[in-house]
Parts: sequence; structure tokens; C-alpha cells
Amino acid sequence: MPDNDKLDILLEKFYNRFNKYNTKVLKKMGETIKQFDKLTPSQAHILAQELKYGNDIDELLEELTKLSEKSMNEVQIVLDKVAEENVDFAETCYKAKNKEFIKYKDNIQLKRYVESVAKETDELFKNLSNARNIGFTYKNAKGKTIFKPIKRIYNELIDEAVYNVSIGVQDYQSAMRNAIKSLADSGVKIHEDKIAYTGGYSRRIDSSVKMNILTGVRQVNIGVQEIVGQEIGADGVEISAHYPCAEDHLFINGRQFSNKEFERINAYLDRPVGEYNCRHFVFSIVLGVTQPNYTDKQLKHMEKESIKIVEYDGNKYTKYEATQVQRKLETEIRKQKDRQIIAKASNDMEEVQKAQEKITQLINKYNDFSKSVELDTYKENLTVSGYKRMKVRG
Repeated sequence: MPDNDKLDILLEKFYNRFNKYNTKVLKKMGETIKQFDKLTPSQAHILAQELKYGNDIDELLEELTKLSEKSMNEVQIVLDKVAEENVDFAETCYKAKNKEFIKYKDNIQLKRYVESVAKETDELFKNLSNARNIGFTYKNAKGKTIFKPIKRIYNELIDEAVYNVSIGVQDYQSAMRNAIKSLADSGVKIHEDKIAYTGGYSRRIDSSVKMNILTGVRQVNIGVQEIVGQEIGADGVEISAHYPCAEDHLFINGRQFSNKEFERINAYLDRPVGEYNCRHFVFSIVLGVTQPNYTDKQLKHMEKESIKIVEYDGNKYTKYEATQVQRKLETEIRKQKDRQIIAKASNDMEEVQKAQEKITQLINKYNDFSKSVELDTYKENLTVSGYKRMKVRG
């Protein structure tokens, strides 16, 4: 049975790879802004032409293609491992039913299925090779979120820099500040629609890759369990367990059910198992043969701790709700770190100072909150590639 903690570590590997790429692009944008500071209008126009017709952005896009190809090769290995663990989990049932147990590496049917899932998962990585799908989002004057490809954003950033130099603004860095904040808050995104500028949905590439692989893992789990279940004549399922667990899924957390019971329960749930950010996995079993992975005592302890009321700054939360507060704080810390990185690259030390102060405040709140509600902290969730703490003026 796949372990959620191990899965999280695996997904972080891919997330960090593309997070590093995001940082590299933000630095390039910041360094571009920095080059125009202190230039005369004529110098700015010359530099703009050199940058627009240079290869910097093309090189960044080529690097993204290489990262995508590397990840595609690794995804097949990941999905094979997930399938293997699913098959091994059912070995006891095969033997109890006097069915031939074939290890995954020798099971042609299952391997073909996993290969088909891998091909679907690879589609996102192929899209990363299309320059029109890679860019940033921002809000226009009407408040509508707009996606633009990276080359267009880069050229518009240069145009804005030239304009500010040409009109002789007193504080060039202040004039460019909204642009760098917008880029940092967006991050490099993939436009998940075949035609850019026409709607669709944009997601940061690091998050998109992570979600895409998780979807592939879930598809493998579901498909392999269906095949295995048919072969062993499974009459029930076991749900994986994790803690803290959302209150609406507590009664299924780590439990075994007959197939009919589970179908009825899952149809009733507002959040079906495996959907809407649910971290549970379902495994085919033979009732009375498959020993539960958790005792009743362990599951009741998980339930008690998940709904335990904790308090912070006058607000009350269940333990699970407290983990959601943690996630929001982690997201805000990463956003401020992105702002610090691009501000530093553009030499906007005032904005670096503001971002660093905010980072310090948020990390202190994160640590204090976590300690007060008795939750572990996760430094890896605060990590942004390339970030280095700066001293804050007293």
C-alpha cells in the first residue's frame, strides 16, 4: 500500500525541480530591469533592441524542454513503482483464493495499462515545450486575469523599462515595482489550454507538474486495483489512512468496507474518495482474508486527534483545520520569498527590505501557530530555490 509520506517526498522532488526553474526565470526578469537603471534614453533604446533580439528567453525555454524530457523518463519509473506496490499488497488474497500470483514486472496486462497512463501524464510535459503555453498571468485594468506567453511578457517588461527611463522618472525602481511584484506573485505558469489568449486555465509549472504526477499515481492505483480486484474476486476495499484527516472522511479513514457499502458511501460523499484534494487511496481486498493495516485503537486515536479543538489568537480550529491554516501561511511565505528574489535581482533594495520583513513576520507566526496547536512544522514547504535571507535594518 503506497505511503502518503513517501508519495509527498517523491512529488516534492519534481516540484523542487521546476521551482528552481521558476526562480531562474524571475532572476532573469529582475536582472533585465536592473540593466536599464541609470541609462540615458538613447542607451535604453539600444539595450532594448539587443535584449529583444538576443537568445536569453529562447535559452530558458530550451532548458525547460530538457527538464520536461528528463521528468517524462522518470514518471514511468514512478508509476511502475506504484503499480508494483499495489500488486504486492494483494499477494495474500491471490494465495487465499488459489489464484496464480504474477509479480508486476512479469504482468504484461498491468504493464501495458501503466504505460498508457504514463503517456497521458506525459502530455503536460510535452506542452511545456510549446513557448505559447509558458508565461505569466496578471490582472488587467478591468480586474480580469490575463495570461501572456513569456516572450511577450519579457518584451513588454523591456518596453516599460525604456518608457520609464525616457520620461525621466525620479525613482526608476519604484516605477518598476508593480511589474516585479506581478511577476513574482504569478510565477512561471503553463496555460493548460491548446490556444493561448482564449480562456483556459493557468497554473504555476511547479504546482502543475506535481498535480499532474499525482493524478497519474491515482489513475494507476484505480486501474491496477480494478484489474487485481477482478482477478482475485475482491468483495471489499480498504481505504488508506492519514492524520490529521478531514472530518467528512474520518469515518472511512483506514477502514474496510464491502464493495456495496463503499459504493453507497462514496456516492453519498460531497467529496468522493480521491477527488477534491482528498489524499485517500482505495485498495481491493478479500474480506476476512486481508488483515487491516491499522487497528481499531490506532484509527480511533487518529479520529480523536483530527477533531481535537485547538486555539490560537482567539480562534478555534480542529487539528485538521489548523493544517489548512499552515498551508496558507506556507504559500504566503513562498510568495514573499519570490518577491524578495526578483527584487534583489533588479536591485530594488527597498522592496527587498519589505519582503524580508514580511517573510520574518510570517515565519515567526508559522512557528508560533504550529507550536500552539501542536503541529509539526515543515521547512521543506517553506523552501524556495535561490532564496537567501537578507539582514533587515533595525
